Amino acid sequence: MNILQIGCNEGNDKLSEFLKFYKKESPKTLLVDASSSALDLAREFYKDFDNIEFQHVAVVNTDDEEVDLFYPVDIPNNVHCSLLEDHVKIHKKIEGQISNKPPMEVKKEKIRATRISALLDYFGGEPIDRLYIDVEGLDCQIINDIDLQKYKVGYIRFERTHSENTFQSNGPVLQKTTKRLLEFDYSIIADQNSHEDLVAIKML
Repeated sequence: MNILQIGCNEGNDKLSEFLKFYKKESPKTLLVDASSSALDLAREFYKDFDNIEFQHVAVVNTDDEEVDLFYPVDIPNNVHCSLLEDHVKIHKKIEGQISNKPPMEVKKEKIRATRISALLDYFGGEPIDRLYIDVEGLDCQIINDIDLQKYKVGYIRFERTHSENTFQSNGPVLQKTTKRLLEFDYSIIADQNSHEDLVAIKML
């Protein structure tokens, strides 16, 4: 079994629940995040699991080899981090309004970048049984960048929230992605336990 997660954050999520169930089978797993502090937490969370590799890289749909990661100042770079500066600023503005405080300032750091094809190639041409994506607003762009004729991906879980803009979904960006998935014989369902996620399952 082969598993790829883009945006693993600290672990303790839907994927970790799955990996706990299949812990004895030790599926080949690649966990990826643009945040160095997120990967530190994920490594600690999964320290008792076998056959898991980690990569510190941002996943983009361009050929850029380096991009900016934005996150609020004075906190670890996994807290509301994103490659989209406005996404982070809007999050902090809303939090400031709720707490009646000025929004936090945002800073950036350079991060190595790659396309999803390089990560899928990690599995050496074998089918990818499960793909998890949660990258704060860029999930659809990454899915659209997958060559679904070349790479056989059985299950894709991704966040539809923010697909159009921060806290906006169900617009043309998401529609383009779901239309493409349907064309490649995926069935798309909403996660009943999370209004944020959609799951695409390849029909045999």
